[in-house]
Amino acid sequence: MTSPYRALTGSISASELRSGDRVALFILFIAIGYFVHEAAGLIDAPGLQYDEVLFVNAATGEATNGLFVAKRILGIPVMLMGYVGALKAYLYYPVFRLFGVSAATVRWPVIVVSGLTLCVAYAVARFSFGRVVSALLVLVIAVDPAFIYLTTLDYGPVALMLILKLSALLFALLTVRTGSPRYLWGMTIACALGLFDKLNFIWFLLALAIVSGLLFRGELAAAFRRDRIGFLLPLGFLAVFTGVTTVALIIPLLVASQATESGGGLLERFHYVLGLYARTMNGQEFYRLVTKSSLSARSLTNVVAGFGFLALGGTTLRAVKRAGGVTRLPLQRRILACHLLLFLLIGVQILITQKAWGPHHVMMLYPFQHFVVFGAASSLAGPAGAVAVAGALTVCGLNVGAAYARGFRPTAEFEAQWSPVVNDLVAYLNQSSADRIVSVDWGTHNQIFALGTPRTRAVSRDLWPEFRALADREHQERLYLRDFEKRHVVAVLFGPRWDIMPTVRENFTAWVRTFGLAPVLERVFKSPAGTVIFEVYSVDGTHDASGAVR
Repeated sequence: MTSPYRALTGSISASELRSGDRVALFILFIAIGYFVHEAAGLIDAPGLQYDEVLFVNAATGEATNGLFVAKRILGIPVMLMGYVGALKAYLYYPVFRLFGVSAATVRWPVIVVSGLTLCVAYAVARFSFGRVVSALLVLVIAVDPAFIYLTTLDYGPVALMLILKLSALLFALLTVRTGSPRYLWGMTIACALGLFDKLNFIWFLLALAIVSGLLFRGELAAAFRRDRIGFLLPLGFLAVFTGVTTVALIIPLLVASQATESGGGLLERFHYVLGLYARTMNGQEFYRLVTKSSLSARSLTNVVAGFGFLALGGTTLRAVKRAGGVTRLPLQRRILACHLLLFLLIGVQILITQKAWGPHHVMMLYPFQHFVVFGAASSLAGPAGAVAVAGALTVCGLNVGAAYARGFRPTAEFEAQWSPVVNDLVAYLNQSSADRIVSVDWGTHNQIFALGTPRTRAVSRDLWPEFRALADREHQERLYLRDFEKRHVVAVLFGPRWDIMPTVRENFTAWVRTFGLAPVLERVFKSPAGTVIFEVYSVDGTHDASGAVR
């Protein structure tokens, strides 16, 4: 039986192995060390964001007022939202039990996971490139701000998706290379966990199934003949799991989202997705989300990727024509085509999914563009071409990363939902004796809950849906009786210029006055530049509100 290591390294002399390994290991050490250093600088700033910590209540077993536990089986959380599973909550449960909840315990685990992702990326790259070129590809990923910031500030979430996606691809390629069906269990487990983590993993799973059938039919048929039961069991399990998940969860969500999303035609959607991809990969999009300002640094990443896709696509088509069919291409060439087709097929699915609107969605394409670019450079100019591309992309990553580092200083100005001032807000609320801590606007409750004490977690409520649009009188009465009557309440809002839901401030003010209450500004929290980030209002419901409308 061929070992995974031998499958990746091939048969080479001991002296070549030592020489190649030394250079590759040095590059990998630099790459992972740089990533960890840059990611560690993000522990304190930006601040924890609402979506980044939505898994915390399930991970701590304290699901306040049912939020972010959408589905349970035997009382155990299974889905946090309609499309986000509880996998991350399970993984963090022992972390929070041992070390509590803090910015460090939220962010360090995904940094570790992303470091492992770099190692898996190297293993995948070894199917197509030599050790040094593979290590250089990992270096390009490690210095890429799209990778550093979107995994460390895992608001998507994307960190688990990346490692599970690359792990599934690694095991699939090991099956193809060695002919051993045993690796299909690794692929199956990675894909099942990926779907459990987030339902849009189906984009990758479908793309992988199609690409495998197009490019690796012969190798898969040989693996089937080698061990039919061992081949069918893992694939059968994955097919059943995927089918049940698709029918029970994915199709209803897709139908509902496609029906509610109003957009233009396909061409308009294509322009949007293409622009979103370009802005995400050159660092512009995420920087704007976090700071509400434009990134000063420019990058050639998308230009290089564009040439890479054209070059690899063209050389692959010519090779297919000469060979008389895609399955007659050498395995290494087909593996390069695999990365290209995975990118294109996932891209098509993102294009037709109206709810795919953010940088965390287009990260499903990552890092296949880097494999394509390195494949094109190697095909046209050999290892020297790959080294040149690695140098150019590394310089781009370092340049954009330096601009991020300047903009993400703890004393810098952030968009309010990413502001480190949230730590001051929560420290203040943790000392409060209020009977209720109410988040009036979207974007504050999860952080208050995550960083709170057991007491403040128990009294915190996320009520922005109530104030985004006021319900009928009977519903308003129930809200008053449940959370305000005979209670001292503190209400948290963003500063006036930072309201996320534009109607909540006005509706909240009108609502409390309807019940004879008067919100009193108790405290404001400002950024180092003096911008009001949060406001805390006191609402005294302990007296009999004589003016209340009943």
